[in-house]
Amino acid sequence: MKTNEKTKAHTRYRLPTTPQWPRGEIVPGVTTILDTQLGWNKRVLMAWCRREALAGNDPDKMADEAADSGTVAHRLVEAHIKGVEADLSDFTKNQIDAGETGFLAFLDWEKEQDIIYEHIEYPVVSQQYRYGGTIDMVAHKNGSLWILDLKTSSGIWPEMKCQVAAYSMAFEEQEQQQVHEWHILKLDKKDGSFQHHKLSGPEVAKAWEVFKHCRALYDLQKEIK
Repeated sequence: MKTNEKTKAHTRYRLPTTPQWPRGEIVPGVTTILDTQLGWNKRVLMAWCRREALAGNDPDKMADEAADSGTVAHRLVEAHIKGVEADLSDFTKNQIDAGETGFLAFLDWEKEQDIIYEHIEYPVVSQQYRYGGTIDMVAHKNGSLWILDLKTSSGIWPEMKCQVAAYSMAFEEQEQQQVHEWHILKLDKKDGSFQHHKLSGPEVAKAWEVFKHCRALYDLQKEIK
C-alpha cells in the first residue's frame, strides 16, 4: 500500500445536513481564513522576496520547491505512522532529499517520546463557528490528549498558534473530548534538527480569540466586496 498524493487536495469542509443545506453547507478552512485575514508576516515575506529577486533567484519557484519538499516530509511521516510505503515518484531528487532530512528530524524527535498516535490527517469541523480543518496528528501521552502540528517552515510564527487553537476548538466541539496539550513541531529540511514548541493554555486562549476575529472578518469582507 502506498500514499501517492503530491500535495494535499483542496479539502471541502461541510457541516452536517440541514433542511436549508441538504448536502451540508461548505465552510472555509482554517488556513484559508488565516491566509486571507492575517498578514503578520507579510513584511518579512516581502523582504525575503526582494532579496531573492535582487540575487537573481525566482522567489515563486523557491517557494514552490520548499512547499513540495515540505509535502515530502509530511508524507513520509504519515506513511511511517501508518506503516505503509510513501510513493514519492512525482517529486524531484532535490525535493525528496530535503523532505527526507525533515523526516529524519521527526524520527529523532519521536525517539524522545512515549506517544500513541490516535489520528493522522484528521478532518474536523465547527458547526458553531462554521469552519473546518485537517489536524496533522492527534495523539496520547501519559493520559494527555495532544494536538500536534508539523511545520517545515523556517520558523514558528504566531499565526501557527492560531491555527492550532482553531483545530483544537473544532476537535473538542466535534468529538466531545478535551484537548490537554498543544504542540508545534518544526522539522528542519536542511540540517535535520527539530524544534518542539509546547503552547501554554493562555497562549491557546489568546490565539483562539485572534482566530475568531479572523473568522468574523472573513464573512464581513465578502459582504463589502
